[in-house]
Amino acid sequence: MSAIRTDSTTATGVVAPRTPKARLSSDPSPKPRPVVQMAVIGALLLAFEIYVLAKWVFGPHFTPTPPGPDPISPATLTLFTVMQTVIPIGTLVCFWFWVVRPWRREGHLPTSSMFVLAGAMLFFWDMCMNYTSITLFYNSHLLNFGAWANDSWPGWTSPAGNRLPEPLLIVVPAYTCLVFVQVMFILWLLRKAKARWPGMGFFGALAVIVVGLTLTDTFVEGTVLRTGIYAYPGGIRALTLFAGETYQVPMTETFFFGGLGLGAIAAMMHFRDDKGHTIVERGLDRVPGSDRRRQIVKFLAVFGAVHLAFAVLYMAPNQWLSSHSDPFPAGYPSYMENGMCASGADGRTCPGPGVPMPRPTNNPF
Repeated sequence: MSAIRTDSTTATGVVAPRTPKARLSSDPSPKPRPVVQMAVIGALLLAFEIYVLAKWVFGPHFTPTPPGPDPISPATLTLFTVMQTVIPIGTLVCFWFWVVRPWRREGHLPTSSMFVLAGAMLFFWDMCMNYTSITLFYNSHLLNFGAWANDSWPGWTSPAGNRLPEPLLIVVPAYTCLVFVQVMFILWLLRKAKARWPGMGFFGALAVIVVGLTLTDTFVEGTVLRTGIYAYPGGIRALTLFAGETYQVPMTETFFFGGLGLGAIAAMMHFRDDKGHTIVERGLDRVPGSDRRRQIVKFLAVFGAVHLAFAVLYMAPNQWLSSHSDPFPAGYPSYMENGMCASGADGRTCPGPGVPMPRPTNNPF
């Protein structure tokens, strides 16, 4: 009796090896899920930001910065009161149209609304241009409790950074109604442009985003700077509008903040695949679990992409720019300097070429 064969024999007598059943039933190589990787980054960034803000709120520097002896006009104080009322109201209106209404209509938080919420939380990075050297002033007549800088933000270098009077009723809501509104406007303008010129390609659309947001941010910031709410004393004058004036507008700021920082957000929102998904959502359909779990993963991924882009494209370049700024313009009052010009041999000179910037002897993490 012949031996039993485990291989099948063809009509020509050639033995065909058996194919493992596992390879017939499924692909053994797992497909990548970039959305999960970005969600991990988002979770880490969110945890870091909560840690820094909590350490500030519960630390010794959570106190208003006094405006100092220099007087300010009643008209300016009235303007500040109006702006600290109108800007928060404007933000609530934006949230209604961009977050609440779409959420109620679709039964879940749309991707575009997630970008709005992530963008609103970018206020955390607002003062990062002062991380290594002071180049940003705020008016301490505005409602403030100092800033989440020294002893709150790990590795913060510039001294007296906690004296920056971050205006809570302007900066925090303004990142929605004065900043993110620029993103929404440029995306609307881009849709109109593509309808007019349907042959516009990737680079054409990207140019509209970067150039458009640089221009809108220059207009918005140039207008608000005239009110005296804040100032950019540190700037490279060859690249600055109204150089030498207390309301000067460094174009490096509007390019890195608007063109690149906000531009990255607009690009992520605009460019989508044939299913209408953004690049941030790649692999979301392969995330196991409930729809709610996928929503959480997607939001963390959106948060991570938005904040990572801002940190890389805005915060990082500003550290070089702040250390290479020209001398500050003269004429800033006490409620703008707020005791932050702790440089030079006298300890009161604002930083600039040839003016040493002291470093803290103890800056714990």
